[in-house]
Amino acid sequence: MLRTLLGCDVWEYRRRHPEHGEVFDAAMRTFSRVDSAAVLAAHDFGRYGVVADIGGGTGAVLVAVLAAHPSARGILFDQPHVVAGADSVLRAAGVADRVRVEPGDFFAAVPSGADAYVLARVLHDWADEDALGILRSVRAAMTPDARVLLVEAVVGPPNEDPSVKFLDLMMLVSAGGQERTEDEWRTLLAAAGLELTAATRATSNIVIEAAPARSR
Repeated sequence: MLRTLLGCDVWEYRRRHPEHGEVFDAAMRTFSRVDSAAVLAAHDFGRYGVVADIGGGTGAVLVAVLAAHPSARGILFDQPHVVAGADSVLRAAGVADRVRVEPGDFFAAVPSGADAYVLARVLHDWADEDALGILRSVRAAMTPDARVLLVEAVVGPPNEDPSVKFLDLMMLVSAGGQERTEDEWRTLLAAAGLELTAATRATSNIVIEAAPARSR
């Protein structure tokens, strides 16, 4: 893993070396622009008045959602040094007046008051224990009617979709994370008090919708 090489995890390394963080943020914006049309087609974001982009970087996913739904408002949440670079992205897209930017640590807490909590290519960066911690923070912020939306690759059966399996290895080596099967996502969500309600293909990703688990 890169932690052994760098002496810290990749997130701390990018904080210490802003020039590397800027390259990473630019790459994530590009991925989001490429994927956004398929993600918006796969899920009806018009259902939500307030959309929170958790671990949202400089806001590329949120920009796409708000551009498509002019009546919606957004919350952009990420580490302080990351969201510090979001203002120019939001202003260039013409949505800055509809976005509340909040810095923080998603292992501690995330903002309340959203109808949908989007985590786009966030949880695959983390092993199960850490991913569960993030989901529990989100669950604690949710109202009973709110939804979690994960945009992630999903590992398929043996001898299918080798690109996702290669990505699984890459995430393990680079960030210590992993890709997951749909059943593994379902299990992880359940452990956080969430119930997987839909999984819709969006080209190379799947949009997974989850709701607070119903009491039994």
